[in-house]
Amino acid sequence: MTFLAKSKLAALSLATILATLNIPARAEDAATGKQLFMTRTCIACHGKNGAKAIMMYPNLAGQNEAYLFEQMKDIASGKRVSGPDARGYPRTQAMKDVMSIVSDQELKTIAAWLSTQPPPAPAQPGDAAQVAKGAKLYDDTGCAACHGDQGLKPMPGYPVVGGQKKNYLVLQIKEIRDGVRTNGPSKIMRPVVASLSDADIDALAEYLSQINRAAQK
Repeated sequence: MTFLAKSKLAALSLATILATLNIPARAEDAATGKQLFMTRTCIACHGKNGAKAIMMYPNLAGQNEAYLFEQMKDIASGKRVSGPDARGYPRTQAMKDVMSIVSDQELKTIAAWLSTQPPPAPAQPGDAAQVAKGAKLYDDTGCAACHGDQGLKPMPGYPVVGGQKKNYLVLQIKEIRDGVRTNGPSKIMRPVVASLSDADIDALAEYLSQINRAAQK
């Protein structure tokens, strides 16, 4: 066997071992994750490196890898839906259409890459009174039991909510409260937020959106 053939065999064996052990990719895998994020049009809604999302879409940079993958799968399968946008279409429909042409392995690669990206700082200063009210609600409703202190260290299967965009948080809490979103752990969350008013949810989202994850990484 030639040296070149042996080298190819060794590389193939290493790749097979890494795939079997499900070990994340090295630098080239990170590049693939970024490339997929861009070419599968994720960047159009979630912004550069998943940290500059537009409209009602979430920032995904630094989010829990397993949670990201499960949510993408749920959107692709129709398990997770959202209410209608201004045109009357479910807000998750565009992503569902994109996910139909993306493989599970590609989703895993995108999720792994996004989880390593620096999260953004709060977009703008919050209202002090609202932040204080939201912090109290976060404690009183027991949100930390699943999402951790300041929403930064969630239990497995739950998202990091500290530092997320306010308008996205408001939308998701309302849709869980109102029974629009029912996938995954949202079923457990619904009784917790069932009694929250729109004003309560606004304050809770204000508090969470002001947590500077970028300063705590």
